[in-house]
Amino acid sequence: MAGSAADAYRISPAPGGARPAARSSARFVAPGESIDIHDLTVSGGFFYTGDAQRLHADSIEACVIDARFDVARDGADPAAGLGSVALSYSGLTPEQRRTYLEWLASDRKKSDINTGYLFFYLYGLERRVLLDGAAGKLSGDEFDAIARELRRLLNLDANYGWQKHVRALIDALALVASRHTRMYLQPAPDGLATGYQVPLNVRVAFGQAALDQHPLPADWALAWVKLDPMMVRRTAVARCPEEFDRVFMRQYRDRFGAGMLLPANRTKLDASPQPAFRALKNVPVPGFLVGLPDIAAVNGTRNKLQLLMHESAVALDAYSRYLGRYPEAQGTLEATLTLPPALWPQATHDAIDALAAEVARETAVSTFGAVLARFKSGGKMTRDKAVVFTTALAEAGIAVEPDVRLGARTPKPTDAIALFAVAPSANPLPVDDAYDVATIIVDLAATVARADGDATQRETAVIEWQIDQWPHLSDAQRARLKARNLAQLAQPTASAGLKKKLEPLAHDVKATIASFLVHTANADGVVSREEVRLLEKVYRMLGIDPQRLYTDLHQHASGAAITPAGVKPAKKHAHSPRPVAVKHEFVLDATRIAALKEETARVSSMLADVFVDEAHGTVTAVHIPETEQPAAVEEQDMLAAQIAAAAHDKVPAPEPQAEPTPPQTSAAAEPLLGLDDAHSSFLRLLVTRESWTRAELADAASHLELMLDGAIEQVNEASLDRWDEPLTDGDDPVEINQEVAQRLAA
Repeated sequence: MAGSAADAYRISPAPGGARPAARSSARFVAPGESIDIHDLTVSGGFFYTGDAQRLHADSIEACVIDARFDVARDGADPAAGLGSVALSYSGLTPEQRRTYLEWLASDRKKSDINTGYLFFYLYGLERRVLLDGAAGKLSGDEFDAIARELRRLLNLDANYGWQKHVRALIDALALVASRHTRMYLQPAPDGLATGYQVPLNVRVAFGQAALDQHPLPADWALAWVKLDPMMVRRTAVARCPEEFDRVFMRQYRDRFGAGMLLPANRTKLDASPQPAFRALKNVPVPGFLVGLPDIAAVNGTRNKLQLLMHESAVALDAYSRYLGRYPEAQGTLEATLTLPPALWPQATHDAIDALAAEVARETAVSTFGAVLARFKSGGKMTRDKAVVFTTALAEAGIAVEPDVRLGARTPKPTDAIALFAVAPSANPLPVDDAYDVATIIVDLAATVARADGDATQRETAVIEWQIDQWPHLSDAQRARLKARNLAQLAQPTASAGLKKKLEPLAHDVKATIASFLVHTANADGVVSREEVRLLEKVYRMLGIDPQRLYTDLHQHASGAAITPAGVKPAKKHAHSPRPVAVKHEFVLDATRIAALKEETARVSSMLADVFVDEAHGTVTAVHIPETEQPAAVEEQDMLAAQIAAAAHDKVPAPEPQAEPTPPQTSAAAEPLLGLDDAHSSFLRLLVTRESWTRAELADAASHLELMLDGAIEQVNEASLDRWDEPLTDGDDPVEINQEVAQRLAA
């Protein structure tokens, strides 16, 4: 449909066919104009139309749509070639003209149209830029409009010749648009090398900067290294382009300040255009492009940029390799942690700042997974990345407890952690043997406080008060211990390896620990059955006669202060809170203590030297009701077969054994993780499943003549020594850490 009278023109064919006019009336149709040509309405612009005077292919009039030439009612096959590389509108057949005009009147997408029609369209754009543009006849808006059209055309055809000429015209357009200024003052182009030489506009920018002795801006140096086909590029340049750009720009400015000063070499730059339109082959070079040095002709500048590009790419190698393994990890915290901190996304820095503001108000207890979720974690947090993450938080004034930098295992997403404010520093807190002992005491106290469920405020206060009474610790160490206590109270950590830490302690230190634990249990005025059971186990672990526990309980209940032999009371600090008063109204019933002693005695032999890792974990005998014995026996037989297979380091047979098969040893089955044969067999059995019920493992341990809790602790200690992670988690069911299991299988 034709436009209004102001912006529509009607071109009618001349009677009798094509007769050239006396002079050319060709003009360029701007975007937005609407023109009727024959029976078609064309409104896209970007072409010349009018009466052409010279019709041959070597004339600039060859790209003009002359309505005096016939147009067929039906078009030619759009995919068919045009028959000649020297194109002109007059040289097209009436059917080809119909096809071309219909394409102009459409959305001008390639569809199945032959590339020759696209080149004919490009002729008009080349004439507009190289002739009219160089003569100053284009406005800034038209330059922008043509640039957008050329970028659209670039994606219409993958033909190398097409891509080459469209890119060349984009470069020429940028040069013509900057004729009144210097190219190096304009924004640099982006992208990677596609041709055989550095694009003309980049070489012009370098030549002008060399001629003017002006420092070369960083974005133009980046454009050269990415667009020079002679540059050797590491994978990171293409795999993570945004990060590479930031690294290169930063290192360029660090090394060259305002920019490199380029030498003006003698070889001159040939800025002659290389258009597809034959009529423009000899178009004169604009004066502002004449006499520039060609920096691409010498290697000095290229070598400096090559070295800088290599160094920048090396800084991204870890990030690039990570994305190569996990392409979907782009933007996750785990990928970000492989980058230098200066290259982290702004969103990550903002999340750290927001967390620091929250922690500055009060200590926050959360799960590790909840904290990671604030940073778009992908769930692949390794120990190395946890160290980097914890260090970054510390630099922002956020301390994490437990801290992997101080030897703690890498938290699982469900593990509780405490975040508290510290002075910003990347260095971890200095610790010593005294601090390590203090952590053991805090861990034990938190476990005792939780033995009967949640810890009370008074039990928490007792632990924090005791921490304040340790004058040999620094303020920073005491603050971290208090945070550790809160994390332990939220979710006590597994005790695997705790006994080993307690063994080298002096007797008077162990006595102090025992006294403090009894004080903690008694802080709320109620010493529960669970707390007494747990304290008996701890006393055995400490090498103290469990009978002493009941004396200590009576003394604390009656308000008597306990000071172990050889230990002086700590001096009070002026700023320390007052200790929680002992409850004189609470009296521990002697009959109740006797009952507790009788009950705990039944399992005392099984619990020797074992400290359970769950608040309610106890070891009891497994009783099988008579009505369920046949099925249970069958299950035990199958389990026995698994145990025997584990002892031989092979997969158990699927059929149940008729009789329980006792465990056997084999010379081929070597000990695992330094364990003896029985514990190695128990370990092999554990990793055959993802989880076990406690009853199943109790039977398995019995077949191997092992105490269940002791066997689990031995296995976990060996796993901690080797990989800093326990093999098992939970009490019933017992979950098997699959990452550790896979490492063991390897």
